[in-house]
Amino acid sequence: MVNYLKKNQLTLMRMKISFTTLFLLFLIFSHPTVMIASTTPDGDPIEVNVFFDTEGIDLTHIRQEIKHVNYSRTSDAANVHLLSTLQRTGGSGRQYLFYFIGAGEFEGLNDTLYYFSSPDKTNSEIRDNYTNVIRLGLARYLAHGSQIVDVKFNGEHTVGKIENEDKWDSWVFAIRGNTSINGEETEREFDLDFAIDAERITPEWRVEFDVDSRYDEDWYKTDGEEITATRTSRSFENLIVKSIGNHMAVGVNSGISSSTYSNIKLNFWALPAVEYNLFPYELSSRKQLRFSYRLGYNGREYLDTTIYNKINEDLFRQILSIAYKVQEKWGSAYTSISTKNYFHDFDKNSFAIYSGLYLRVWKGLSLNVSGEYSIINDRLSILKSEATVEEILTKQVQQATAYNYRLRVGLSFTFGSLYNNVVNPRLKG
Repeated sequence: MVNYLKKNQLTLMRMKISFTTLFLLFLIFSHPTVMIASTTPDGDPIEVNVFFDTEGIDLTHIRQEIKHVNYSRTSDAANVHLLSTLQRTGGSGRQYLFYFIGAGEFEGLNDTLYYFSSPDKTNSEIRDNYTNVIRLGLARYLAHGSQIVDVKFNGEHTVGKIENEDKWDSWVFAIRGNTSINGEETEREFDLDFAIDAERITPEWRVEFDVDSRYDEDWYKTDGEEITATRTSRSFENLIVKSIGNHMAVGVNSGISSSTYSNIKLNFWALPAVEYNLFPYELSSRKQLRFSYRLGYNGREYLDTTIYNKINEDLFRQILSIAYKVQEKWGSAYTSISTKNYFHDFDKNSFAIYSGLYLRVWKGLSLNVSGEYSIINDRLSILKSEATVEEILTKQVQQATAYNYRLRVGLSFTFGSLYNNVVNPRLKG
């Protein structure tokens, strides 16, 4: 009898142990963040320190809305590097790409989130929506860091919502106009700009039409003499591009223009083009290496005789361009090289190179350099008659030149507190 009771007690104990084990396993798998959350060697939660490497983002608003992370001043002090890029989309919207890159305790914990804004959204709505996307991306780091907080997502949210019918068939139109007047006793300026744009962008096609008109008038008074300088320019340009796979595109660029400054009464061109991107176009916001080639006709009629004794001419030209762009944790870099020449005289050519570099050297030390240099041997529309001093100073006519250049170098260093979570806009202006 005693042995029987002992046997039953042992069976009950095993059942209790099995039930406890099952209960613990249920907790583990029903609440995985509790088990995978990272802690320091002392068992303390890991703070989420975020370095924002962003473009077109209102950081002040984000600091006000997302208060459960630390905002790191340097990337070295962060365990989450948030890199964002911004691109225009079809329909005049914008595509925000957010790359969450884990470092330190979160090494290897990376993610990519997207937000697409439509042109009918206000800036406030767009700001609230991309802030919620950033909340979503940071939530997993908070969970892994044992900092489970009350994260709320406000506003309207639609997932995978696609309009079945678009009465505009992806066409978007924009009309812009602006004018400015400023002056003083001896001088004044008047500018008037008007433009109409139409575009249709789909994964397969890109079609753009641009109409621009500009009028500039400058008035000066010196030694009792009044000088009035005017410049006008008008243009119509069209671009049609067909996608071929994820690396290549073909198209044609054509248009008509006129410019009193450039001595051009009528300028017409049609340039078929081909482009190859070494990287897939879907990665173009982070990196791209594009090779493009254009070849076509350019017909011109001038306002006055040129230095080459031409009043009109038919031209054929080619353009070769290479562009490289990369944006990473260490900074960003962009370089483009282009060369042009006319077939009737290969000495009539130009070469241009542009480069920009933003580099995080060490902690709060940053270097930014940008420069552009052009060799110019193809200004065929320069006036034969010599420009007056007034015309040169008031920039009424274009001058001949062998080159032009521009260089900018900047260095910045910040130090002090590693975190800046506080927002205080008082008397900010």
